Amino acid sequence: MDFRVFSTQLLENKRRMEVAFVNLSDEIIMLEEAKTSVATGNCNGAPVSGSGCNRYEERLVKLIDLCDELRARKKNIETNLECINRGLSALNEYEKDLLNSFYVFGGKGVADKLMSRYHKERSTVYRDKDRALNHFTQTLYGFENVKKG
Repeated sequence: MDFRVFSTQLLENKRRMEVAFVNLSDEIIMLEEAKTSVATGNCNGAPVSGSGCNRYEERLVKLIDLCDELRARKKNIETNLECINRGLSALNEYEKDLLNSFYVFGGKGVADKLMSRYHKERSTVYRDKDRALNHFTQTLYGFENVKKG
């Protein structure tokens, strides 16, 4: 199994996960506020007909379920971001720049920009990128020999 594929996917999704983490945090706050500000609560002791609960209770249960689901998603994203950051922390600045440029930010002309920034040939930049990805993958998954191409 080539774990570089997983490493590449993590890096390519890093920016989306960072944005999703912030969005989920805001959404959870709004839902928590909605749980306490539902204005249709009914505290009288009259029996409830139908499903056995009133609309307030149904809405509150839905809000609680949604909050729990969003918290689980947020925790998953947080774990992935922590793994990425730990993996990157083992790399030198050049390796981090290569991986961020190629996988996190991407875009056209990445190799050309890196070639001029570091005064290296295209083949050297790509070889260094592959080494940096192997180093990152080894840090994440702990393998001595990462499967090659």
